[in-house]
Amino acid sequence: MVGERLYEGTYAARLDNGLRIFVEEDPRSRSASIAAWIDIGARDDPEELHGVSHFIEHLTFKGTKTRSAVDISREIDSVGGSLNAATGRESTVFYADVPVEGVATAVDLVTDLVRNPAFEPEKIDLERGVVLDEIRGHDDDPESVAFDLFVSQVWKNAHPLSRPVLGAQEAVERMPWDRILEHHRRYYRPDRTVLAACGAVCAERLIEEIAAHYADDPSPAEDVSPRSAPEFGPGRHHHERDSGQSYIYMALLGGSATDPDRYAMEVLNALLGDGTSSRLFRAIREDRGLAYSIGSTALRYTDAGLWMIYAATAPELASEVRDRIEHELRLLLEDSVEEDELVRAKARLRGLFILGMESNANRAMRLGTAAIANREIGSPEEVLSKLDAVSSADLAAAVERFLQLDALHVTTVGPEG
Repeated sequence: MVGERLYEGTYAARLDNGLRIFVEEDPRSRSASIAAWIDIGARDDPEELHGVSHFIEHLTFKGTKTRSAVDISREIDSVGGSLNAATGRESTVFYADVPVEGVATAVDLVTDLVRNPAFEPEKIDLERGVVLDEIRGHDDDPESVAFDLFVSQVWKNAHPLSRPVLGAQEAVERMPWDRILEHHRRYYRPDRTVLAACGAVCAERLIEEIAAHYADDPSPAEDVSPRSAPEFGPGRHHHERDSGQSYIYMALLGGSATDPDRYAMEVLNALLGDGTSSRLFRAIREDRGLAYSIGSTALRYTDAGLWMIYAATAPELASEVRDRIEHELRLLLEDSVEEDELVRAKARLRGLFILGMESNANRAMRLGTAAIANREIGSPEEVLSKLDAVSSADLAAAVERFLQLDALHVTTVGPEG
């Protein structure tokens, strides 16, 4: 089974049970990255189980039905590789990086972690303490707390996207064993899973190997609860905190992961606040010395997106930083972007993309994140071509669409009100 050819050296296959597989061959490489994405994240946690997706990610490493935690660690170490996982708001990913000799081991380990966690009750209670300690550490970090406060209000009506990924301490403390098992059974299924690999691999052989691992894993017939799209919440909020800095978050409604204007949005974001030549960095840090941390980013989900600006500054400068950010946003509305600035922003994004493609891990992540968001997967050359094609007119249209200052969200956290 070689699968469908997407572009030179890259193939896709879908098994009868719904599992999707993407493989990008690189015969020049001496290593490979293998990753499995599950279409489940913090936004999918039931309210009373807030944190269960993150908890399950931890618990898989405590042992599977055929391997202990020690076995897992020793096997990946024995091939000189690394193995890890991460939970996000919309997906959970398990990934391994290995020399070429360890590809079969990596596939075996990643699929075993995803499909067969043991969930032994005593191990659950042991790891519960670890997760609670992680939550406490997160809550002791002023910057993390500030971001959580921002996210809690940027979407209206306490939408699930507003939740911290780590979960709520009270929910994790009382999370029962049977509900954890049920959540895993309900969501960790082949039709909600994407396997991606890049590097020193043979697509035909790897697809057949993965298919063998899932041969006895039919997809359940039951449906899962559909996600509800969030509603953006403009407004201004301040949270008084005794901290050495004030944290400023501003946001505008952005595009989703599949938005047709995402390339123009990336260029617009690059010239506003991504990099040391961006407008915000020059105006706030370099020219005026108002803040060390200043920047912007586009956050994308399957059904919504945010264009977010972040700054951390001395409390007595917070008001001036806010005003300066809003001034720079108004300048984008009032004046057209010069051609040299457009070219520079595209060159930055082009360079970052090319450098990222030097890494097997980044190439596998590109495949997996696109697939799990149901976004088309183009070749690197096609991506660069679309980026290069962003014109001044495209940028002006993106400004008109996304830069709605009457719907600005502002959250500040710190001593200054």
